[in-house]
Amino acid sequence: MDYSNLVDFYKKLGSTQSSLEKTAILSDLFSGRDDRELEILVKLCMGRIFSAWKDEDIGISSKLMVKALKKVSGSGEKAINQEWKSTGDLGETAENILGRKRQQTFAVSKLTVEKVHENLKEIADFEGSGSQSRKIDNISEILSMAKPEEAKYIVRTVLRNMRLGVGEGIVRDAILEAFFPSILEITEASEEKFNGKRVLVGKKVSQKFLEEKRDVEHETFDFELSEMSEIDFDRFDFIVLDKSDAKNLYSYLKEAVQHGYDVTNDFGDVAVTAKNKGIKGLRGLEMKIFRPVNAMLAKKVDTIGEGFETVGKPAGVDYKYDGMRAQIHKKGDEVKIFTRRLDDVTEQFPDVEKAVKEFVDTDECIIDSEIVAYDPDDGSMVPFQRLSKRIKRKYDIEDIVNKIPVEVRPFDILYLRKALIKEKYSERFLKLEKIVEEKEGVIRLVDRIVTDDEEDVNAMQQRSLSEGQEGIMMKNLDAEYKPGSRVGYMVKLKPVMETLDLVIIGAEWSEGRRSGWLGSLTMGCRDEDGNYLEVGKLATGLTDEQLEEITNRLEPLIVEEDGRQVKVSPEVVVEAEFEEIQKSPTYTSGFALRFPRLKRFRDDKEDADSIEKVARLYKSQN
Repeated sequence: MDYSNLVDFYKKLGSTQSSLEKTAILSDLFSGRDDRELEILVKLCMGRIFSAWKDEDIGISSKLMVKALKKVSGSGEKAINQEWKSTGDLGETAENILGRKRQQTFAVSKLTVEKVHENLKEIADFEGSGSQSRKIDNISEILSMAKPEEAKYIVRTVLRNMRLGVGEGIVRDAILEAFFPSILEITEASEEKFNGKRVLVGKKVSQKFLEEKRDVEHETFDFELSEMSEIDFDRFDFIVLDKSDAKNLYSYLKEAVQHGYDVTNDFGDVAVTAKNKGIKGLRGLEMKIFRPVNAMLAKKVDTIGEGFETVGKPAGVDYKYDGMRAQIHKKGDEVKIFTRRLDDVTEQFPDVEKAVKEFVDTDECIIDSEIVAYDPDDGSMVPFQRLSKRIKRKYDIEDIVNKIPVEVRPFDILYLRKALIKEKYSERFLKLEKIVEEKEGVIRLVDRIVTDDEEDVNAMQQRSLSEGQEGIMMKNLDAEYKPGSRVGYMVKLKPVMETLDLVIIGAEWSEGRRSGWLGSLTMGCRDEDGNYLEVGKLATGLTDEQLEEITNRLEPLIVEEDGRQVKVSPEVVVEAEFEEIQKSPTYTSGFALRFPRLKRFRDDKEDADSIEKVARLYKSQN
């Protein structure tokens, strides 16, 4: 596929705010592709080079991209930066600069989607001496082949800032639309839609359908969700049902696509499976060792009674530790440890790797756990902020292992020689108990009780808080494990003022004594499509040490600059405290935090809280 054709789709996606229209555009893009091309397109439309589960990054910052543009265009870095400040978008800057150069040159070589993808994929493997120059050469090669408009989207892809509004939900629905027949209620069925098409008709509505559509090629069937995997959907363009069955079938198919993503964390795999193997193939997709999946998330409740209302009685009640969520994979003698953001931190936690090898008695498993740090002198738990120093540590690992020792606290198991996520939580925990040999200071099962008594839960909560932990979790004993979802199967109860986890989406270069540091942080929550909405600025109360750390984290993520104002790739999550939430016409969320304060960096989280949570907290103040 020519890259220019993909750019045409990008332009269509960027020209509409409608999720339905974006879904239709992507469905058109995915349809009729071969497997390899389909896998690549699914990733690229989400601004990815690699699948979500792969801990790989091409490592090209905006500054390195400027150097590549300098090499290709012949323009100086100063001129490029001036253009960048004017446009506010390095992709648009590339289009403008290369557009002026192309007017003075001959025809540009034709660029393919495969060429762009392979060049960018190769960059992640460049390491060591000279790797930066090799990265610049690699990106320069495809930029030199690109038309100006193509260059814009190559730059945006590299910087993970596509501006297309394409989130996971839209991709999921586009896969459904591309590879399964359109589902219509009988009231929506019209003769014009069916010209030359093949139609599958539910028996409940077949008589009415035939009265009006006598010449349409069709088959009838008895609608039973349990039998949908046996139907060869490839043979049909439309399915016509009554209102209730149409709704149920759409939900069933969407859940099948979602299941595929939940267990693979790879929409490329899901799309190819849906295309070639349909429902049966999607249902047959399973988790794989060393391919991390998104963690199941907890809803927040304010009272123990509300917790029981959500998860039922009796409930499993665990400590909510002030530690790092870790998904631990084991196969034979190999162990890998992934954070909640799916980063591979095995090298940073050799003690955890050793503990799992020695004290988890099975050849194959995936365990959900918390890693907590403790003081080596008195054994008391230490806060996450101290543990976080280990997460990104690259050197002197043994030294920091001794200074900040940790204990593994497993609380769930997702895989034990086969996937367990469809089993009840109570059954999963029994299996976990059987394979974990406990040793204090190394690995112990989560502090846990099973009860239907509010007094027992309150006592558990007080013990947790007295030991320096965050509170408690309450869990539905009959629930499956739902990766990446807050479905009410477990809830968290914290007795303190609720905070918000927000993504930093912008900042400002400081002046005066603090010049050279980034401050005045613009924080964002997310909407249902995965876009980030401004919810306030965090500008006061930051120490010099915090400003230095903020600058070190944000500077490589800058994607736009306008004078002192910068926009950054939304990758740094912070926990913010605040006095109250107010309505605001200024911020895109419609809300503003009053006197926000930085509580901590959330290296264990990959995304911000939702606009729905902000709205709920706002309403709860009244």
